[in-house]
Amino acid sequence: MQTTQMSSTNDLTNIADGTPTILPSRSKYEERLDKAIKYYSSKTLVAQIVLACVFAIPELRYGIGYKNQCPMQPQISMFLIVHGATKFAWVFLNILASIDAKIINERMNKKDLARQLMLINLILQFLFALWFPSWFIAGNIWVFRNKSRHQSTDPTNTSTYCNDELYQAASLLIIMTYIATGAVIIGTIKRRLIGKMIKNAVNNITSNISH
Repeated sequence: MQTTQMSSTNDLTNIADGTPTILPSRSKYEERLDKAIKYYSSKTLVAQIVLACVFAIPELRYGIGYKNQCPMQPQISMFLIVHGATKFAWVFLNILASIDAKIINERMNKKDLARQLMLINLILQFLFALWFPSWFIAGNIWVFRNKSRHQSTDPTNTSTYCNDELYQAASLLIIMTYIATGAVIIGTIKRRLIGKMIKNAVNNITSNISH
């Protein structure tokens, strides 16, 4: 009790004397979570959510609508259904992260709670990130290994028959996923490089002015 009173008295004395009180700095752990919170309040996230929905909707449409219409490889429709559902689950997690960043962190100003919720969200997204590529690779194998023997004219030949609309949709969606992923990676790299260039230019100008 005496220690607490002495500490409070010292703080008041420092304020009265004009001595600056040193606040505890953020840990690297907190800085990383704050960066994640900043990202989930950006407009970039909105674009990624829209892009995910653009792919998820046709995947579910063709996967559910043409279920059991590809006896040659029944996993193709299952691949599309799970792939589309996974994207919507990812979108849901991102929306929760955005609510955490914009409402809990910014409006309610509950930064500790926002960091805790963001950590849980990032762990869940990490698990998605581990599983998602594996399922996508499996889909590639199911679709493209049967390309040479695929036919859509004789449903009685179940060893080679697959509804053409389902097969072509699965192939196209996989190819477009590669293109979209490449575009996102290139865009992210360019954005970071431009950001670093602008930051360095500002630092150089500030340094020249100070000298």
